[in-house]
Amino acid sequence: MPTDARKKNFRPIAILGLLAGVVVVTAGLVYWSVESGTAAKARKLVNPIPPSPSDIAAGLQIYRSHCQKCHGKDGDGKGEKAAELSASPHDFTDAHEMRTWKDGELFRVITNGHRPMPAFRDKLTDEERWQAVDYIRTFAEKPSGASALPAQADGPPQK
Repeated sequence: MPTDARKKNFRPIAILGLLAGVVVVTAGLVYWSVESGTAAKARKLVNPIPPSPSDIAAGLQIYRSHCQKCHGKDGDGKGEKAAELSASPHDFTDAHEMRTWKDGELFRVITNGHRPMPAFRDKLTDEERWQAVDYIRTFAEKPSGASALPAQADGPPQK
């Protein structure tokens, strides 16, 4: 008799387990399809803010205020808060890695966040987020130890 009781109790538990599995898989597929569609759209976004010295300087200020504590002064992902995070911040100095990222993808991550990074949609304007992208790009473009900001010329080049 105990075997029959176990079989009767097992069926509802098995059905609930199966339903829970179906719900988790379905939710995962929905998330994946939405996320992959969003990522594809982000890859196609064109940066409307050309990287001018003034926009890069504005991006520097934004970076210092919102990004530097985690991503580091030099953009190497070794900021003062980096060790406290559940995932390492991206290393913006890795030129090979940064070439794989389109500006729209960086903008999307800044906008929506990516755990543990918070979203900046409500903290920064679109223009400020694009300026941050322009500044972040300078880390992979410069030789180590060089300034991320373009040199300000005091006049025409000397001959």
